Amino acid sequence: MAETNSTGPQDHAVPVPAPAAATTPETSTSAGPSHDLQADADERERLAKKARLEMYPNGMHPMLRYCTPYWWPYKTFAKQRWLGRRLLEVVATEFRDRSVDYYRHALECGVTRVNGVPAYPDYIVRDGDRIDNTVHRHEPPVSNDPVLVLHVDKEREFIVISKPGSMPVHAAGRYFKHTLLEILKADHGIKAYSVNRLDRLTSGLMILALSGKASARLAEEFKEGRVKKEYVARVRGKFPDGEITVDQPLLSVDRQMGLVIVAPEGKESQTIFKRMSYDEKRDQSVVHCRPLTGRTHQLRVHLQYLGYPIANDPLYSQESVWGPGCGKGGVDLVPQGEQSSQIAAIQERRAKGLASGQSTPPPIPDDSDRLAGRETGPEIGPNKNAFKPREFDNVDITSPIYLSAQARNVIGALRRQRDEAEDWVKWKEVVWATKKVQDELSEDEASGSGKSTPRRKIPHPSVNQAQRRIKAVDREMLEQSPSPLPAPEFIPEGFCHQCFIPVADDPDPETLFIYLHALRYHTEPLGTWETPLPRWAGENWDGDWRGWDGEPPVSALGAGRQAEAGKQTPQAAAAAASEPAAAQ
Repeated sequence: MAETNSTGPQDHAVPVPAPAAATTPETSTSAGPSHDLQADADERERLAKKARLEMYPNGMHPMLRYCTPYWWPYKTFAKQRWLGRRLLEVVATEFRDRSVDYYRHALECGVTRVNGVPAYPDYIVRDGDRIDNTVHRHEPPVSNDPVLVLHVDKEREFIVISKPGSMPVHAAGRYFKHTLLEILKADHGIKAYSVNRLDRLTSGLMILALSGKASARLAEEFKEGRVKKEYVARVRGKFPDGEITVDQPLLSVDRQMGLVIVAPEGKESQTIFKRMSYDEKRDQSVVHCRPLTGRTHQLRVHLQYLGYPIANDPLYSQESVWGPGCGKGGVDLVPQGEQSSQIAAIQERRAKGLASGQSTPPPIPDDSDRLAGRETGPEIGPNKNAFKPREFDNVDITSPIYLSAQARNVIGALRRQRDEAEDWVKWKEVVWATKKVQDELSEDEASGSGKSTPRRKIPHPSVNQAQRRIKAVDREMLEQSPSPLPAPEFIPEGFCHQCFIPVADDPDPETLFIYLHALRYHTEPLGTWETPLPRWAGENWDGDWRGWDGEPPVSALGAGRQAEAGKQTPQAAAAAASEPAAAQ
C-alpha cells in the first residue's frame, strides 16, 4: 500500500477540536492556593487532551500521518562498543524497543546474519563483522502538517522549505518514510539532499540542495560558519532583559536518548539569547536565539543551563527527571581518568572474561519482570532515584566520559519514561508465554530423538573487505513479504500479525514538537530567507499551537499543489481503515 496521510476530503474528514489555552505544569513555582488552582487547571488540560485522543480510533487521527509497516533490511558493521559482547546483549541493549525474549526468538529463527551466515544469540561480535538484520518496521506517526516549499532555485540547485516538528530530516532510528527527504519525494516529487540538520522535534527553515555537488558546496557554507542562523523558542520563566551569551562546551553522553550535557570534554559552543516577549499568564518567555556554532541540541541545552528550558522539551524540561532547578548550571561532573569511560568499560569487560577463563561476557540481566509487566516505578524516599539495572544497561559503554550519579540517574529516568510511554505492560500477554511452551516442547522432542539444530560456522570478518556500506535510500524494502518468524498459536488483539509485537497507541500530536523554530537564515551567496513567527511565539498567543502568527507563508509550488500534498483519497482512506495493523 502506498504511504497515506490521514487527512481526507471534506466528506471524510473528522473535525479537530481546538485545544484549550495552554497551561504548563512545570511553570508554576508559587505555593498555596494559587498553586492548587494551577494544579487543577493542569489536570483539566491533561484530561481534555486524553479525551481528544480517545475520540479517534488508533491509526485514524486526523492530525497524524501514517504509513504501512514494512520489512526493512538493517545492515551495519560492528561498532567498537559491540566488540567482545554477545550478539543478543548488543541487540537488546542497543535498540531496547522490544522484549529481550523477542530478540532471542528472532535470533534463533535466523533472521540476523553475520558475515552472510545466520547468527545465534550467543555469538561473540568481532571487529569487522557485518551484521544484516531484517526487521518489521512500524514507523511512528508524524504530524500531517505539510512541508512548505518556500523557494525553488533550479539554476543554483537549492530549495528553501519549512519543516514541521515531529519528522527527522533523513533516515535514522525507526524513521525512513516519515523523514523530511522522503516526504518531499513522495508529496512533491522533489529529490533533495540535506545540507544542515534540524532536530526531529524542531520546526522551521531549512536550505536543501537539489544535487550532490550543490549539497557539498552548501554544506561547506554551514561548516565554515558563513550561514547566520536565527531561532525563536518559548521557555519557562521570565527570561532576563538584554543579550545573554552562553559559551559552554557540549558533549553527547547517551546515544539511545540523544542526551547532551555541558562538559569540558565537549565541543566548543556559543549562543546569544535575547527576550522578545513575556507571557505572564503562563510564566513563559519567547526568546530570540542566535547560535554562533552548530552543535547537537545546542539551544536546548544552553537554555537549560541558564535555568530557562524550552517549556515543552521532553528531554531537558522535566523536574521529575532533573530535580529542582531542572538542570540549571549543568549536571554534576566527576574527575576523568586518562582513558574515556567507553574504552575503559570495554577493556574491563574483556579483562574480566579472560581472568575468569570465560570466552563470553557475563549474561545480560534477566528480562522476565519486564516481560510479565512487573516493572515498578522508582522507589519513594531516600532511594527514589534507584532504578532497576536495565535502566543503566550500556551507560558506561555509550558515554565517552565517566558519569556522575546524577547524570546516570537522569539517563535512567529518561529510559524508564520511554519504556512506560511505549506501554511495556502489553508484553505480559500470552504471546511469548505460549511461544516459550512451544519451544520447550520442541526441545523435548529434539532431545528425545537425538537431534539438535546445527549452527553454521560464522566466517572470518575478512570476507567483508569487498563489501561497501549501503545507504538507507538504496536498500530494498518489502511491504508485502511473508513473515520470517514462526507465528505463536495465539495473537492477542492489538498485536501485529506479521512480527507479533504490540502495536503502539497513537501519540498525542501536541507531544511531537517543541517550542523551537528556525526563523531566519542568511548567507552571502543565497541571500536571506525567513518564515513568519509560529503561532505559539506570538505576543498574544491564544493557546492554539498550530499555524502562524500573522499571514502564513506562500508556497512556491502553488496553493493547490501544496494543499494536495496533505490530502488522502477516499480509496486510500478506506484501504487504511481496513488494515488495522497496516495503519499503525
